[in-house]
Amino acid sequence: MSGDAYQRWICEACGFIYDEAKGDPDSGLAPGTRYADIPDDWLCPLCGMRKSELRLLPDAPVASQPSASVRKPAKAGGKSRGGDDYVVIVGAGVAGWSVAEALRRADPAMPVLLVSACPGASYPKPALSTALALGKSADDLVQQDAASKAAELGIELRTETRVIKVDTTQKKLVTSKGAINYHKLVLALGGSQRDLPLQGDAADQVLKVNDLLSYRRLRRQLDAGAKRVTILGAGLIGCEFAEDLSSAGFHVEVVDPAERPLASLLPEAMSQTLQQRLADKGVVWHLGETLDRLDKSGDCRRATLSSGEAYETDLVISAAGLLPQTALAQKMGLKIDGGIWTDNDMRSSDEHVFAIGDCAAVQGKVYSYIEPIQRQAQAIVGAIVHAEQPFKAMPPLVRVKTPSFPLTICPPTAAANDLSTEQSADGEGSRIDYRQGGELVGFVLADKCAANAGELYRRIHP
Repeated sequence: MSGDAYQRWICEACGFIYDEAKGDPDSGLAPGTRYADIPDDWLCPLCGMRKSELRLLPDAPVASQPSASVRKPAKAGGKSRGGDDYVVIVGAGVAGWSVAEALRRADPAMPVLLVSACPGASYPKPALSTALALGKSADDLVQQDAASKAAELGIELRTETRVIKVDTTQKKLVTSKGAINYHKLVLALGGSQRDLPLQGDAADQVLKVNDLLSYRRLRRQLDAGAKRVTILGAGLIGCEFAEDLSSAGFHVEVVDPAERPLASLLPEAMSQTLQQRLADKGVVWHLGETLDRLDKSGDCRRATLSSGEAYETDLVISAAGLLPQTALAQKMGLKIDGGIWTDNDMRSSDEHVFAIGDCAAVQGKVYSYIEPIQRQAQAIVGAIVHAEQPFKAMPPLVRVKTPSFPLTICPPTAAANDLSTEQSADGEGSRIDYRQGGELVGFVLADKCAANAGELYRRIHP
């Protein structure tokens, strides 16, 4: 990279990427603002981490004008058929675009085709659960439309094209718009909200918000006058939506079978504090319960809980966790083990097929956060261009976007009975360290202490 080339920096807590070429206009940073020139009090716009906690990414993608050696990309929605030398990527979420960018950094001339069942716009997925309070519409979240991004990278693109099946013997995709041949195939299929057992004539009206399209549907209902919102799930996404919706003036009720929010990530005391802080904003908790029925009731819906309690709500959002999308991989005959099984190169049981992100299970474990996905993309490209850089399993750095009770968590991977804990608190907030054999292996930081997460994380993973 030349000294004048723009660089990119990633927030390891939420995956936000600061691109010097694009700046951060919403925070007053004009396009072209160098990282070194960012004021020290600038914070990540998605999660509030400090400037110093961002990490430099490898060389940025090629400039918007690809070199002459790159074959001319087909127009968006065109009829590219791929070919025996193509890397074909299925999926245009964070994972799919990350692979496309990494491929182009590694080889400016490699033929790449990205296939997406949706329009494929590039947007920061973590922003879905914070956009309302910030006054951002679905359109405001779009960073770049698919056609522009494909042209910038010099890749080919087919949007609104559904893959029906894959013939791994002939290395061919059968799609709703014709056949596509590949040399290497990358499955970036994502995850889908799990289906909950639910009775009632409005059971099919539960919104599963997991992408920009479903978020648009949510915003349409909210903009049409919905005021009372029920959230199914008190995990990470459920708590973030509860914070965001209540801050935007909506009445929020949260239903979860667990006895406390974020039960799998937080110790009891911090979980209870989070519960109380959100209750102070008006969030109503129904913990230790499930939603059994959802029925039409005039212009709204009537929710009936497992306890028999019933109340009226305008809409219901599912935040009950994701399941890897594996249906296509199963039809292909790929090994499934908690997701599409891959080795540390992200290669599936078929040597020519890779998987990444929410659909992939590295040695049986799914890594759903954005920072690991960036490293998975590097592993895939390393395997394709014979410059191996296998994915290394590391505990994620999880930033809970709840301003009422800011939290940053590095969950330890060791078994609970192998850990010791140290707790501390002061005027800046509270902190819990998890240690194994005296070594720091995880932590939970609350309130102002949460901003110190990057320094601690680097102690665990230098």
